[in-house]
Amino acid sequence: MAVTKLKTPIQRPSLVDSVYETLLEAIVSGQLAPGSELNSVMLAEQLDVSRTPVTEAIKLLAHDGVVEQINHRRARVARFSREELTEIYEVRNVLETAAAERATRQIDTEVLDALESEAAQLEQSRGDVDWSARALDFDIRFHDAIAATCGNKRLQKEIGHYRLLVRAFCRATSDEAILLTALTEHKAILDALRTRRPTAARAAMSKHIANRLNAVLQAVYSESTSVGS
Repeated sequence: MAVTKLKTPIQRPSLVDSVYETLLEAIVSGQLAPGSELNSVMLAEQLDVSRTPVTEAIKLLAHDGVVEQINHRRARVARFSREELTEIYEVRNVLETAAAERATRQIDTEVLDALESEAAQLEQSRGDVDWSARALDFDIRFHDAIAATCGNKRLQKEIGHYRLLVRAFCRATSDEAILLTALTEHKAILDALRTRRPTAARAAMSKHIANRLNAVLQAVYSESTSVGS
């Protein structure tokens, strides 16, 4: 039996992947702020690589929506308008409420146990120097866990994409009072998941995302709104 020769070789993990991860982390951590220009020559020098992997990594980031390609030579970290940011959170609301509702039928007890345990530890360790950083990390794991257990891979992927777009803004709202409110909302969602109440899970997630949008808009634009307003 003849074997068809494939024209495209298998792509293995490369320098492009490493540069992509490095730049993405710099963006979501706020090290590269919205509007910052990405100079491929300077970045290549800083990362001690050639320009090619940097250029390719920037193209991937542009495809993900976290970088804007100004022209074929220039790019900058995406700067979202108030309207664009609101739209992103509205889409998050649609996606993540659906995931929360589905997760009431899918999520494992072990996953719930781990999330509830970590939430309780956070609540008991208020005042620790690294509390805000740990609360932010928990928020990421919390939403990832619900997306991963919703039983729909495409939905999980889309949630990951839209959460990626707002990661930097989440870190901009790291005030302890805001994070404590978010933790309370996380616990309400967990309670709905534990008791297998789809409608309650959807409502609790919707409230949580709406409140996060308000917090982001207050921090970035000094004004508030709500999802669907």
